[in-house]
Amino acid sequence: MISELQRRLASHGAQPFLTYYDAADGSRIELSAVTFANWVDKTANLIADLGHEDGDPIDVALAESNPGHWVTLVWIAAAWQRGCPVHPGVSGADLLVVGPGDARRAPDTVACSLHPLGIGFPTPPAGALDYREVFAQPDVHDVSPLGTATGWAGQLAPRVEPRDDRLLLADPPAAWSTVADALVAPAMGTGSTVIAVGYDDEGLARLAEAEKARL
Repeated sequence: MISELQRRLASHGAQPFLTYYDAADGSRIELSAVTFANWVDKTANLIADLGHEDGDPIDVALAESNPGHWVTLVWIAAAWQRGCPVHPGVSGADLLVVGPGDARRAPDTVACSLHPLGIGFPTPPAGALDYREVFAQPDVHDVSPLGTATGWAGQLAPRVEPRDDRLLLADPPAAWSTVADALVAPAMGTGSTVIAVGYDDEGLARLAEAEKARL
């Protein structure tokens, strides 16, 4: 998937890749393929900076608690760039990624505020690194010597067909289907994804029309 994302950058890098809406705070953030890949590169470099070995699994608890959030999808792609299988929860991996209010910890834990602009916590999270430290990482596309991987929940991720259209996902579930539909399929094609959390049917219809996306 990582090599496909790089090919996407070369052909449609400036076009929207992922748009995230949250009804709770009225926020909207849109990431082009270039911007999304930049976040992935910085996060992959953070993983290496933490001393986490390439190829070792990473517990992305965000995929349980906030499956459709753009930060969750960045972490999944960054883990794969380092050749690290992703477990969507807590399995005992040395590196754990959690969201706000999640007190679970591992030998290395990164806590993500999920602020629309990636801003960190007002108070440093106890026993965890604030994900805002990712801003200090270099904008360098560093791929593991082991190669990339798409391990998911202890298995090789299923094959995903490329997608070239704009799809709106409403309150996506904590499941592989969300990762496949929101991240992998558009990366393999030329499509894009709009993710909307907390909207009613009327609100979703308005978003679909405004974003020119299919529900």
